[in-house]
Amino acid sequence: MKFPSSLFAALIAIFLIESPLFTLAQEDLTIPGVDDKKVEAPQVEADEGADAGEKNLFDLILEGGWAMWPLGAMSIAIIALAVYCFLDLAPKNFYPPELVEKLATSMENGDVEAAMKTAEASPTCLGQVMYGATEYIYERGYETLDGDTIYDLMADASQEFNRARARTINYFSVISQAAPMLGLLGTVSGMIKAFGTLGREGMGDPTKLASNISEALVTTATGLVIALPAIFAYFFFRDKLSAHVAQVDKHASRMLNNLRRAVYTGTFDHGSGASGGGGPTQEGPPMA
Repeated sequence: MKFPSSLFAALIAIFLIESPLFTLAQEDLTIPGVDDKKVEAPQVEADEGADAGEKNLFDLILEGGWAMWPLGAMSIAIIALAVYCFLDLAPKNFYPPELVEKLATSMENGDVEAAMKTAEASPTCLGQVMYGATEYIYERGYETLDGDTIYDLMADASQEFNRARARTINYFSVISQAAPMLGLLGTVSGMIKAFGTLGREGMGDPTKLASNISEALVTTATGLVIALPAIFAYFFFRDKLSAHVAQVDKHASRMLNNLRRAVYTGTFDHGSGASGGGGPTQEGPPMA
């Protein structure tokens, strides 16, 4: 007599369920000799660890110690200087178009007195430069156009106008050199504290040692971060000032050449120009 295959499979399943091996598989896993306690995997809260590692800017400043405060003052000074230089070095403070047009017209017409009054009323670089030149011509006559004194007066006026601006730009260079040195000083201070903590307490409390090392690293990084933009700002504004000065010199030289051309050709009334009458006694420099 043959058993149905389904009945045979059911008997095997009942045998396995009632066997001791299956019962052992359902019990908790235990380790012999360790009080038969359950082996549980340690639970690590990822969110708590992530929150502990997150630090804001204020935390970094506190970790940096005392050196972060003067470094912070330097960073604020860089921003303030950059804004000031950006506004102060605008072209309108050196050669505004309306001033260039008025002076050029007066010089082309040989009206030195009008050019002198226009330049005197202007606080710009071109105004001060042209005032020094036109005043000298007005007082001593047109023959001064052939001398070098007039160019020396223009150079002196330009240096006087731009001396304070050059000094302000140099502050960027000072900060770019002082910030890394101050950061290095903060690093040395932090390392001294770290080794002092290590000598007193050993490795018992690593958090104190880590705090001192963090102070050492943060100050160095901060000093470099401040120095880099200061260097770029120094060269940027220095070149901008040099470009403006060169443009002022170009305008002033062209105006003098226009006046010299008017004197040579006699296309204006000498009575309304400089005192001293006649024109240059010798050939002047090449015309623009």
